[in-house]
Amino acid sequence: MEYYQILNFKKEPFSNSPEPEFIFHSPQHASCLQMLELAVRLRRGLNVVIGDVGTGKTTLCRKLIQDFSHVEADSSEIETHLLLDPALASTQEFLQTVALLLGIKNLDSQQDEWHLKERIKNYLFSKGVNEGKIIVLIIDEGQKIPEACLEVLREFLNYETNSQKLLQIIIFAQKEFQATLKKHYNLSDRVNLLYYLKPLNFRQMRAMINYRINIARESEISQSLFSFWGLALIYVSTGGYPRNIISLCHQVILMLIIRSKKKAGLLLVKKSLSEMSKSLFIKTRWAMVSILVIVVLGLSAGAFFTQRLVADTSEKKLASKVIKSPVNSASDNLSVVQNVEKKMPENLGVIKVDKGMTIWQIARNIYGSTGAEILDAVRKANPQIKDANMILTKMIIKIPTIPSDYVPIKKGDLIVQIVAGKNMEEIYNAFRVNALRQNVPQVVFFPFWNKREEEIKFAVIINKCFNNMLDAENEIEKLPPALGVKTKILSRWDENTVFFNRTILLR
Repeated sequence: MEYYQILNFKKEPFSNSPEPEFIFHSPQHASCLQMLELAVRLRRGLNVVIGDVGTGKTTLCRKLIQDFSHVEADSSEIETHLLLDPALASTQEFLQTVALLLGIKNLDSQQDEWHLKERIKNYLFSKGVNEGKIIVLIIDEGQKIPEACLEVLREFLNYETNSQKLLQIIIFAQKEFQATLKKHYNLSDRVNLLYYLKPLNFRQMRAMINYRINIARESEISQSLFSFWGLALIYVSTGGYPRNIISLCHQVILMLIIRSKKKAGLLLVKKSLSEMSKSLFIKTRWAMVSILVIVVLGLSAGAFFTQRLVADTSEKKLASKVIKSPVNSASDNLSVVQNVEKKMPENLGVIKVDKGMTIWQIARNIYGSTGAEILDAVRKANPQIKDANMILTKMIIKIPTIPSDYVPIKKGDLIVQIVAGKNMEEIYNAFRVNALRQNVPQVVFFPFWNKREEEIKFAVIINKCFNNMLDAENEIEKLPPALGVKTKILSRWDENTVFFNRTILLR
């Protein structure tokens, strides 16, 4: 629209449509997309994403479909089918809808449920076994699925070969779906991935706003459209929910245009709030909002001046004042880092045994070694294992924390991260998938912990240290495009980092 050109926009920056190009890859959204992609490629069956209204579920859904369709190799192998509204009147209607989505032809409206299930099963076997395709059914607004239809989904998961599920199901739902899953244990027991989306923290919100403005202008922003005080009020008023943030920012942009202003401060954002009557915003008295703003600004002021101190201090002094972690954390909020050492967790996490796994293989992948000390520690943590040479499929194995005496990264080293997160099993599965890819360099499962933090983090990295940024970027260019865009170059580890993998990285 022409009126957006007043602020140098080429398109609307805060549209309420779920446009995939505007999706901001916060750590949790990027992790969720990565985990869903891996689950689909591994043909794990049922995956569920739960979040409040406005946390970005629908946008994630569209982005996932776009990712699978934009790469030619994926579009020929993976078929995605989207069910927008599963609130159907009966199981027969649900089956007919799914059959039509899949493209099953010559359906008879009089066919009973058994015949419809047979048609769907035969279709999935033909596509999955004969043609080698991955069929994905994505259901948005999953909380609307009638309980009787959940049993149909459970039956779909029974359509499988010895090695894989023939239908991959991804459900995006609001929080009430949690209670539904608890009531239907026979379905929840089959959930491979259960991911909870949370609101953004302040820094993520600010990055999301700037990202959308960059896309709308198709260039880097010269200066922010929002003052720090304005951003603080946006955060307090929206609670960090992306949909609320987008709606409020849209109103603020209109107010800027109407008033011929170039920047939105506290008062203009407050005026925009008063113009809106949507119930999705937190309705409190202005005095309460002011108090919250002061609290937020008080905390963030500390972080702001800490950042200034970091910018003006040498690397040596910097290491003693702040924690440097290469993987973004959801706790990266407005709080100032406290220099208090935490107690190391007893376990890295747990792993559900898949077919073909062995204790030796698991230890080798996680610790980079299969020495007697490590194997003994694993056996001690898992008294249910009677024979280390025979572990049962679906057995849950605890992985104890066994710090490495060897530090794999030297000062100045750069490494390339392919995927990262805080759930060990998810990242370990990502490692297994990438370790088998022929067009991906050798990778390492890379757990690490900072003594100042509560949680251990996990990454899949390329098995190589780089001396400079150019060499690391050249390595990333060799990766498949779908994988390369998600990588990060990591550096600046401090003395508080504890490593658990003993693999000697190549140089």
